[in-house]
Amino acid sequence: MVVRISNKDICCQVVYARIEGDHTICSAYSHELPKFGVKVGLTNYSAAYCTGLLLARRLLKSFKLDGIYEGQTDVNGEEFCVESAEGQPGAFRVNLDVGLVRTSTGARVFGALKGAVDGGLDIPHSNKRFPGYDAESKEYDAETHRKRIFGASVAEY
Repeated sequence: MVVRISNKDICCQVVYARIEGDHTICSAYSHELPKFGVKVGLTNYSAAYCTGLLLARRLLKSFKLDGIYEGQTDVNGEEFCVESAEGQPGAFRVNLDVGLVRTSTGARVFGALKGAVDGGLDIPHSNKRFPGYDAESKEYDAETHRKRIFGASVAEY
């Protein structure tokens, strides 16, 4: 999963490489979010989460896996990992490509990662870079992450 963030847009793509060049399987952009009710703030953490979620659901639907892997139905910021269903095709596994973005705790690329994981994609990750993780006590506060997903930090501003 390739995540690129510009001043005006967030782009999430699932890409694979070939000798001839890279092939894009599926993509989602934050400028598509107004169709789904998100009208403003198309480059913040919440928009990154929504773009990752849109990519995951669109990708699983294109491979007819959306009925098998529903993803997280209750967005609460808790850790969620997709596991392959027995007797069904395996969960769609992708790796995160952040490019040149600094991978600091709470970065927007991790919002896209969380959205894609909650959408039903199998992406190897840990909670150490999500908002709400305290490096000193080594504890993860899901409520802080939930507030960032729903844009409470923007609303307080």
